[in-house]
Amino acid sequence: MIEIKPHIQHKYNCPSSGMALQPEKILWQGMHICVEFKSNDSGSEIIDVLRVGHSYNNSLQIDLAKKEVVSDNSYAGEWLGKPLLNSLQNPRNEKLEITKEIFNSCQRVIILNCIDFLYGHSLLKLLNAQRHLESNPDCGLVVIVPKFLRWMVPDGVAEVWTVPISLKNGRDYYPSFSEFVEEEMKRFEQVYVSEAYSHPSQFDITRFTRVPKHNFEGEEIQITFIWREDRLFINSLLFRVLRKLNLLSIGLAVQNWQVRRLFEGIRSRVPPAKFAVAGLGTKTQFPEWIEDCRVEMFNEKIEQEICQIYADSRLVIGLHGSNMLLPSGHAGMTMDLIDERWGNFAQDMIYQEKNPKMAAFRYRFLPYQTKTDTLAFIAAVMILTFDEFKSFMTADVVN
Repeated sequence: MIEIKPHIQHKYNCPSSGMALQPEKILWQGMHICVEFKSNDSGSEIIDVLRVGHSYNNSLQIDLAKKEVVSDNSYAGEWLGKPLLNSLQNPRNEKLEITKEIFNSCQRVIILNCIDFLYGHSLLKLLNAQRHLESNPDCGLVVIVPKFLRWMVPDGVAEVWTVPISLKNGRDYYPSFSEFVEEEMKRFEQVYVSEAYSHPSQFDITRFTRVPKHNFEGEEIQITFIWREDRLFINSLLFRVLRKLNLLSIGLAVQNWQVRRLFEGIRSRVPPAKFAVAGLGTKTQFPEWIEDCRVEMFNEKIEQEICQIYADSRLVIGLHGSNMLLPSGHAGMTMDLIDERWGNFAQDMIYQEKNPKMAAFRYRFLPYQTKTDTLAFIAAVMILTFDEFKSFMTADVVN
């Protein structure tokens, strides 16, 4: 945790003179939490980003006078730094209507900021809440969330500040948001900022969704494909061509055909299985033997209902991405199909398994180019041999 009140625990040296600069104030940019420094020698106004969220492993500074981005990681400079500089140069002046809920009045608090421009990033930041609730009971937890995540805030937090910033605008700078947080901080004697780790490990997803995980003792075997319409289960070259020609409807038809072929392959090997498709987007149709649970838009009620569909699934299958986080966190097993994003391996998984051999069995990562029949064979083996595999690998624990 980083203390920012009564003292900002953050130091920075002037890049020109090397002298230590005194922090002026905290700037709540939105996605980023920054410290403002001013150098009397060079006249520079430096914005130094606190090491939280995806900035945890990267130093990132903005020199507003020179309009420069400085980082120890060129990729972070491009991906995080340039959008931050642009946002500070082009603030959005509309006043945000922020909802404040107070459940427990505290003088010492930790602020967990979950604003981001990617759904998975926001969700993963929120999962840090459980660690603070369990490890820092002497501090109240204040959670800042975009509207779409309010339903997942766990019980026990001191306050929730719900901010109407969409994912599309998640990298923008809203001075009214910064002013709101500055004003609210006056109520507290001591304030810390959560590191909001981008991949926390200390949490139970059911505390957030209030939906139980898969019950392997249940007799019904359901396999669910996680549908999306902006990243398709088709040849990547074909996808790029169709997108460029504005013919994605053809790609969606091919994806539908691929899913049906996959399910038919599993069905021939596991006759009692039931099948479902869930996710965002309702284009194309499926035969009656495949339950269609897709939606055009998510809201709190729908998301919770879909989490139950995931929990009912012995196996979920889908393309790598944030769309796999909640399914993997609730389903019995997961098959993650990866295109070129092997550098982001396992970042879209919420592991429920601590035994390494069982985890390797329950969470499979395969190239999306794998033949449909091969995927069906692997899926069937996962389903049919799970009990036997578990009995072998955990015999010393059970007995």
